[in-house]
Amino acid sequence: MDKIRASAVFSQRKRQKGMHSPNLSCSHEIKFNKVVIFIMQRKMGVTRRMFLMELARRKGFRVESELSDSVTHIVAENNSYPEVMDWLRGQAVGDSSRFELLDISWFTACMEAGRPVDSEMKYRLMEQSHSPPLNTPDSEAPSFVASKVSQYSCQRKTTLNNCNKKFTDAFEIMAENYEFKENEIFCLEFLRAASVLKFLPFPVTRMKDIQGLPCMGGRVRDVIEEIIEEGESSRAKEVLNDERYKSFKQFTSVFGVGVKTSEKWYRMGLRTLEELKADKTLKLSKMQKAGFLYYEDLVSCVSKAEADAVSLIVKNTVCTFLPDALVTITGGFRRGKKTGHDIDFLITNPGPREDDELLHKVVDLWKKQQFGRDLRRYATHEKKMILDNHALYDRKKRVFLKAGSEEEIFAHLGLDYVEPWERNA
Repeated sequence: MDKIRASAVFSQRKRQKGMHSPNLSCSHEIKFNKVVIFIMQRKMGVTRRMFLMELARRKGFRVESELSDSVTHIVAENNSYPEVMDWLRGQAVGDSSRFELLDISWFTACMEAGRPVDSEMKYRLMEQSHSPPLNTPDSEAPSFVASKVSQYSCQRKTTLNNCNKKFTDAFEIMAENYEFKENEIFCLEFLRAASVLKFLPFPVTRMKDIQGLPCMGGRVRDVIEEIIEEGESSRAKEVLNDERYKSFKQFTSVFGVGVKTSEKWYRMGLRTLEELKADKTLKLSKMQKAGFLYYEDLVSCVSKAEADAVSLIVKNTVCTFLPDALVTITGGFRRGKKTGHDIDFLITNPGPREDDELLHKVVDLWKKQQFGRDLRRYATHEKKMILDNHALYDRKKRVFLKAGSEEEIFAHLGLDYVEPWERNA
């Protein structure tokens, strides 16, 4: 991330017409002279491009900041062959045949291998034949056009009806594994591909179905091809059986535990939650202690009915302080999911009145009501009495007990009086 932040300080060069002289300033040793890379900024952005250029240079690749006569390989991300050709024409390039036009997946394969890999067909951007657009089932009309699919999820309408779950499940496993390895580039590659396939209104059954779609890099296509041919992904299966992945999966399921802490524990030889709980030498943060203490509750799913019930409680409490406030469920339940791991709320006040202490007031009130619930439970189970908002009733004597204050209620229950500031249960 530091490299990404550092790259942001570089100013973007102005786009110029025609060919430019090569950028010779490079502080890294060049190991591969025969390959000269130019990374297109189109659809990528300045920061990401600078990060990728620096990454390649550190690995010994020659990378030009500007398009020059020495460039041999042009790398593009989420750009089709026609889009790259249009861009080249805008740069006054007459003969583009001298360049290898490659998808970003070739670049990431090179970075992973630490050397230039062959520019195989799966990496090349090529002119597509004038065949009909991708076919969809007869019920899907009009015909689906891959070139119309945006690379941005905010420009796609994606419902919970996922026709390609067998692919997206594998992608998400791969992405999570790369996240555990802190490899953001490969993690995002699979997450973006999963997002695109979730958008498709038909199941992918052949490689031609993904032709022209954005975010379909070589690594992604390899997984898709194997699932089409074999019915499952051996790579995803290998990840699920990997000891490190399984340990990180368990560790990060604990509230307050991230990849860094998981890495530390794994290097200490710990592998399971049971081993973590048994190790008395571990120094846990306050959040991690809470994560272990309430682990079962935190990992269990919340139903839509429970979310609606909690929403009602939140609304009633908030309106105690701000009657005009609006409480809206957001997150997964707003998107139509039936279950989730948490409930997200957005609280807004349409009126002129503001209350910076609203959340503190709400939480403080709930703390008192927790306490109140236990007081009623104690009355019922220990004293055979009924305590509610109106009265205290003795079921044995069948009489209402007079109480003009909280102190009297505590006295009837045989309890020492607990001051309000001592009720943060």
